[in-house]
Amino acid sequence: MSNEKKEKNTEITTMAHIIKELRKLHRLTQEQTADIIKVKRSTYAYYERNTTPTVENIKKLATLFDVSVHFLMFGKEDPRDFILILRDKDNPEIPKVSSLSEDERMLIGYYRLLNGQNKKKVYTEAKELNDKQL
Repeated sequence: MSNEKKEKNTEITTMAHIIKELRKLHRLTQEQTADIIKVKRSTYAYYERNTTPTVENIKKLATLFDVSVHFLMFGKEDPRDFILILRDKDNPEIPKVSSLSEDERMLIGYYRLLNGQNKKKVYTEAKELNDKQL
């Protein structure tokens, strides 16, 4: 087996194990999890047995379990998922960096599930609110 194939196989095994453990941690059955992400139970069961979910379903699972996609796939966090960079209105060239709160991570998770039109609407409203504060 080639190194590339071994690497891909390890990633799938890791993700399958992580998905299963997160589901158990959240005290959900396979059927409940499948219902939430809108797939058949048998499809979800394959995810726990080494079939790679679609990108859309990886995002849904990450949101459901409140983890980053990076964590879901590799079992470790990517620090970039937890950093919020804002630009100060008076000093736009200097970014402010801070960790995301649990509420902010949840909000981002919900935002990621929105379609393009609703993302644009939320973005516009959030920007307007931010501009009023500054």
